[in-house]
Amino acid sequence: MTELKLPLSIEQLSVQYNQNRQALDLGILTHGTHHSFQYTQQDIPISLTMKCRDDAYNHGAIHPIFSQNLPEGFVRRYISEKLARYGKISDMYFLALQGANGIGALDFDAGLHLPDVEQITLTDILSWQSKEKLFPQLLEKYYLRGILSGVQPKVMINTDVQSRVAVQQQHHLIVKTYDEEFPLLTVNEFVCMEAARHCQLTPPKTYLSENLENYVIERFDKVEGKRLAFEDFSTLMGKQGDEKYNSSYESLLKAVRLYTGSISQVEKAYKLIVFNCLIGNGDAHLKNFALQYTLGEKDVVLAPPYDITHTIIYDSIDNHMALSLKKSKAFPNKNDLIDLGITAGINQSADIIDFIADNISDYITHSQEIKLIEGLRGSIENSLALARYNGALKENYRHLKKKKHD
Repeated sequence: MTELKLPLSIEQLSVQYNQNRQALDLGILTHGTHHSFQYTQQDIPISLTMKCRDDAYNHGAIHPIFSQNLPEGFVRRYISEKLARYGKISDMYFLALQGANGIGALDFDAGLHLPDVEQITLTDILSWQSKEKLFPQLLEKYYLRGILSGVQPKVMINTDVQSRVAVQQQHHLIVKTYDEEFPLLTVNEFVCMEAARHCQLTPPKTYLSENLENYVIERFDKVEGKRLAFEDFSTLMGKQGDEKYNSSYESLLKAVRLYTGSISQVEKAYKLIVFNCLIGNGDAHLKNFALQYTLGEKDVVLAPPYDITHTIIYDSIDNHMALSLKKSKAFPNKNDLIDLGITAGINQSADIIDFIADNISDYITHSQEIKLIEGLRGSIENSLALARYNGALKENYRHLKKKKHD
């Protein structure tokens, strides 16, 4: 790789929107004693929570709309260690490295000039058979080409090469792997996302490599060449860091109603909450629900499902939900989910629960991939049992484990 030429620190960024291949300046983000964002135009807000105004938006920590894409855990440590010799690697630095490759519609320009990267095809990823693992090589090659949030090891890849497994070209992909603590997490997530597809929740296209080491998901924030704005509910509800666990599913549905003004979008969010409960995903926190829209427009809709796993099977993750329901983080029974729907104004919530439960059951009965993880089908079936149970939970359904891997 060409020798990097990077600054010691980054204290100012131009926030831009690339519209019809033209970069439109939206405002300036600076960091001194605090983080400050100042609009340079008054037509296009950068966030549903930050209307255009003359006064600057000042924050101690970086603003939620900017922090939502910052890496966590393994990837953050990896990049920080790789670049430590260049200077002070801060949140501003991560945004500068993200440039025009991040999730959502915002670009960040600090005048960096990063070297081009050799392309890899989807076929190469899925059919990798070398003794040397592919993911470390992808991370080494692409870690400067797109910053992704979350703690799971992942990397963003852009490719213009048509693969043998799909008719269309795959331009924008996210590749994930797993570590020793969560063996075959790739298979787990693939199974859950395909179960969501079977429930008609329209997740992005997903792939599982032949050696099971890599899980690939298509980016869903780019539609017909247009980049959509993306805001997760940590951003929309003003949460920072691990505050993504400090809320409730009732509040989440209220926020969907507030920002979309659409009961149909509230129903979509309700279906996704039900699915997460029935599939046994205890990590469905605020960052795993989001809205999408055209920047500057009012076409706000719920983003498709992403980042879903059956967490209960892992001993190192606690057996509770990420957010509360009826002031409890215990997984709900059917009556609890019906009440959630009624409170949110959803008609026929019982039918929705039955439909999702039946389709998950049908999928896991016929899935070949679910057999790759011993006990996965049985563990999901235990989660589904709650959807058909209306009384108080028995003790053997619940047992506390450690905190989540975040």
